[in-house]
Amino acid sequence: MILLILILLILLAYLIFYVSQFYNILFRGYAPFVSTNTEAFKKIINEVEISNDFTIYELGCGRARFLRIVEEMFCQNVFEKHFRLDLIGVENLSSIYLLTKFGRKFQGSAIKLINGDFFSLDLKNADLIYCYLNNETMKNLGEKFIRECKKGTQIISRRFPIPQFIPEKVIEIKNMKVYFYRI
Repeated sequence: MILLILILLILLAYLIFYVSQFYNILFRGYAPFVSTNTEAFKKIINEVEISNDFTIYELGCGRARFLRIVEEMFCQNVFEKHFRLDLIGVENLSSIYLLTKFGRKFQGSAIKLINGDFFSLDLKNADLIYCYLNNETMKNLGEKFIRECKKGTQIISRRFPIPQFIPEKVIEIKNMKVYFYRI
């Protein structure tokens, strides 16, 4: 009986997640919750310049996989502790935020998670911003980047270009374009 109740609760949680995803995509214009594989992230990270005392944002971070890979590549190695990175993930959906926050805390991660709307967040201290969102959101973010980002800020957009900018480079990973910009 307890097992049946547990299974029903898990199914209910999945149903709530997928219904909220459907609602947010259809009526609120949110990007779908889509994961990127580790190898793709490593290829992307190898294309950017990351240095010490760097602030990296992942907007619409979901499970903060981009930041997790950056943390593994630059911060976890005991012999490379000279890297000090501020890793900040922003997620608007509370359910995903809470799951990610719990997972990061459990794993001892230094990633800072913010539950909120990244349009209300000040990005003036960003050195690098990673996004995998949608066309309309990237268009609106382009205006925000122009207003707030400092000269030299690197911006990576997976799949969706920023119409206000000309990319520095474009690479293709598994039939999907990744756009690299610099303010």
